[in-house]
Amino acid sequence: MDNITLQPVQIASLCADTDGRIAFADGKLVAVLVRLSEELHGADGRAGQWCVEVGFGACDVGVLSVRFDGLDAARRWIAERMAMATTD
Repeated sequence: MDNITLQPVQIASLCADTDGRIAFADGKLVAVLVRLSEELHGADGRAGQWCVEVGFGACDVGVLSVRFDGLDAARRWIAERMAMATTD
């Protein structure tokens, strides 16, 4: 599963975390990622990290907080999750 694409979107959020990406694996929606804002997360050092807001199928995270330092790391995580799902 090498065809992971991240499409920029704006999230209709009630807070400052509005920069998002919708993640597709082979054309199927697998996750919505949100970049943590400086305004809300600067003090705790998480500003700029990407968080899985919601995942689908193999990328479902339930109540876990899954964060990445960058989009390349998020893309690798998605690819790993999708690869594990195809071997089960």
